Amino acid sequence: MTTGLLSIGSSALDAAYTALRTAGNNIANVNTPGYSREVTSFTPQIQTSDGSNFIGTGVAVADVSRVYSDFLAQQTNLAQSQASGADTMVQLTNQINSLFSNTSTGLGAAIDSFFTQLQTLSSQPGSAATRQTVLSSAQQMSGQFNDVQAQLQLMSQGADAQIGQQITSVNSTVAQIASLNNQISLASSSGATPNSLLDQRNQDILTLNQSIGVTTSTQSDGSINVYLASGQPLVVGSHTFTMGMGQDPQNPGGIVVGIQTGGTPSGIAALDPNNTGGGAIGALLQFRSQTLPGIEDQIGRLAVTLSSQFNAIQAQGQDATGAAGSAFFSTPSITVMAASGNTDAGSVTLNASYSDVTQLQASDYRLSVLGGGQYSLTRLSDNTTTTLSSLPATVDGMTLNFSSAPATGDVFSIQPVRNGASALQVAITQGSQIAAASPVQATLGGSNSGSLAIGSLGLQPLPANPNANLLTPVTLNFTSPTQYTYTSGGTTSAAQTYTAGQAIDINGWSLTLNGTPANGDTVSVAPGTVGSADNRNALLMTQLQGQAIVSGSTLDAAYSGVVANVGAVASTAQTDQSSKDAILTNATAAQSSVSGVNLDEEAASLMQYQQQYQAAAKLIQTATNVFDAILAVAGAA
Repeated sequence: MTTGLLSIGSSALDAAYTALRTAGNNIANVNTPGYSREVTSFTPQIQTSDGSNFIGTGVAVADVSRVYSDFLAQQTNLAQSQASGADTMVQLTNQINSLFSNTSTGLGAAIDSFFTQLQTLSSQPGSAATRQTVLSSAQQMSGQFNDVQAQLQLMSQGADAQIGQQITSVNSTVAQIASLNNQISLASSSGATPNSLLDQRNQDILTLNQSIGVTTSTQSDGSINVYLASGQPLVVGSHTFTMGMGQDPQNPGGIVVGIQTGGTPSGIAALDPNNTGGGAIGALLQFRSQTLPGIEDQIGRLAVTLSSQFNAIQAQGQDATGAAGSAFFSTPSITVMAASGNTDAGSVTLNASYSDVTQLQASDYRLSVLGGGQYSLTRLSDNTTTTLSSLPATVDGMTLNFSSAPATGDVFSIQPVRNGASALQVAITQGSQIAAASPVQATLGGSNSGSLAIGSLGLQPLPANPNANLLTPVTLNFTSPTQYTYTSGGTTSAAQTYTAGQAIDINGWSLTLNGTPANGDTVSVAPGTVGSADNRNALLMTQLQGQAIVSGSTLDAAYSGVVANVGAVASTAQTDQSSKDAILTNATAAQSSVSGVNLDEEAASLMQYQQQYQAAAKLIQTATNVFDAILAVAGAA
């Protein structure tokens, strides 16, 4: 009888002690990341028969289990990957924003300063000091273009380095999860519940989502399989798959990120930058593959268009010595790269040249050889695809042609403007080389009898120029006060209408005449050395800033568009960060409300189990007293 009472008391004492340890462990780990609150579950021991009654035999500890919600954990993991990606994108876009935010010393100010100096030159074309100031201003502007491109390249390299660091972290965490899978499977097979191992694995999965978004699938043996957003496995049981970074086989200047394999040209089963599942890697890859190239292309297009159009004006003028204008800026070129997997890699060249820089788009292109004389040209900025039935062909201001027939399936990357900012250099070395003067002059016929007078003679603004016949002598022959013909290169035109003060546009120049001509009067326009004081070509140089030469926009508007785009990208990133961080905070709070440790609840549990422990001890003491009384009665008998 007393033995049963002692047994019941002992089981109650053990149960209370286990519950006290569990509550104590909860309190000890209240600030431990990833710890899930544990609870002790009790079950009554099997009753024994005592005649017609069943008597209880005490209590047993059924389990010490975690308070955990898979659903809330999945929500938190998803929120973590999205928030981590948003946080990383804000850091990256803020770097670009700071590069373009200074309006007083940045690239825009350098462009404005260059054209301001050109305006001064147009009013003082004979000043050697003014010419040298223009040259210095041009060098400062090209230096600003170079610096911006260099900074963007440094950001690209920094993103690559961060991606490499994140991949190292992912591979280390994946190995840890696989090891925990093995330990958990072994423990589960013995019927135990390895709470600390489960908590550690859940924390590793949360850490993994900080780097790259993943999904999980729990297996019957307790292990968890981990997959990327694309479905590629990272962990299957205790087996791991390694992430890596490699060169983009279709774009030698780009990178790809994914699972390392041996079956692709890059050795990587590449992730789509738009479908990475979030995380720091997702943000870095999108920044490296899309955001940065877009900004580089916009700045590069500005540099290519400015230099090419300015060179065209410079080429049609005369410098201070009377010589034809030489190239003011270095001539940019289009970058073409063949995919590493091309059949005829290295032997077939895709030639690309500028046909009309005013039509250039701020984008890279991919040309795919379809076979049968068909080609597919994709503009990567908006994925617009143009099918070309033959080459050469002109698209978006560039002309494409192959040196020899390519193989079906070959792919070529085209970067019309990517390196325009870094390639921009001032080609002339002396201020006297600035072609501020017009190369043509007008002369009235010596036997004219009318009242004709030359009003002005200048060059037509681009894009009418450059004109191949600009320096071809032209003679205007008046047949009446209101009509004339002109002879150019031995060819005489049909009768033209003359109106005093109205521009006469021929061969790229524009002439205005005043007065009334007589029959037989002539005006000749021909090349001539007009001297360093002539400013007619310099005036056209100053007008370039306000002309719509950048795909329908002026230089100022195009640069303002770049700044606005950068600001919008940064603002969008900050808005997205606020939203994603709020979602993560709410998801974490929801999970913590279920799995987190509440010290007030644990304090109440301690009191409850302490009382249970004391009562169990009292029960044992009572059983001992009863046993002692029985012994005393037996001894007295």
